[in-house]
Amino acid sequence: MSEVVSYALDGDIAVITVDNPPVNALSLPVRLGLAACFERFAADAGAKAAVLICNGRTFIAGADITEFDKPIEEPWLPKVVHYIEDLAKPVVAAIHGTALGGGLETAMGCHYRVAVATAQVGLPEVSLGLLPGATGTQRLPRLAGVEAALNAMISGRPMSAKLAHEKGVLDAIIEGDLKAGAVTFASDLVKAGKGPRKVREIALDAASLPAGFSADYRKSIARETRGFFAPEQIIKCVEAAVSLPYPEAVKRENELFMQCMTSPQSRAQRHLFFGEREVSKVPDVPKDTALRPIRQVAVVGGGTMGGGMR
Repeated sequence: MSEVVSYALDGDIAVITVDNPPVNALSLPVRLGLAACFERFAADAGAKAAVLICNGRTFIAGADITEFDKPIEEPWLPKVVHYIEDLAKPVVAAIHGTALGGGLETAMGCHYRVAVATAQVGLPEVSLGLLPGATGTQRLPRLAGVEAALNAMISGRPMSAKLAHEKGVLDAIIEGDLKAGAVTFASDLVKAGKGPRKVREIALDAASLPAGFSADYRKSIARETRGFFAPEQIIKCVEAAVSLPYPEAVKRENELFMQCMTSPQSRAQRHLFFGEREVSKVPDVPKDTALRPIRQVAVVGGGTMGGGMR
């Protein structure tokens, strides 16, 4: 369907494959390819279910951060996520490597999720001064529970496949070949007559939370998040997930995401992100330069810092 997203049939299971190295980021060509392939799946009478999988070393590892300061180009990720979720036939996300940020949000838009045991999933947007802006703040609490979802989003730390399975984010751990296992999982769904299962329809009941939960949670993280803008906005999004109808809560998430993205903090944190990667490159050194083993290091100078290096 495109250079970076392809469509094929394995029996009556559609296999939609993302191939956008190095980390299968959700750039515009990927979003366009996903939209086109899932439209083809919807119209394909021979396809009873679909598997979303990625080539290379990882599942979709996040959004294309270079697009954040540019005008939005459709299809924007939340629309792709909702389109997948609204399909009448089941879709299974097959995860290896890492499903982070928009990658996990895309997987949570699928009806089922499976992964290899070494996979990790997470929503690390807070490290860029952002919140998960493609329905992640609405979906992760519905799968993992409110407190576990808040902990994951505010720390930015990924979950292991084992923990994600225990929390309900993953439906199964695949042993052996991921593609074969995911196709078998999808085929079993079809045989059992199981259709789509929409995460957004999982109820979140405010009454199930302890009295004063939000206030107590804010106090518990106050020290580690002091001075940061995004963590409080993540909490507000989860509060909206609990208290508002889903469409209104998604609208609130989008509003708060835009506030985060235009904040000086996020601009600074994204600048730092790109800067850290740029300083690792030496422009006048050819890429094929052989590495030399370092056997000795000399520290010139004394004082506290120099002495501490010895």
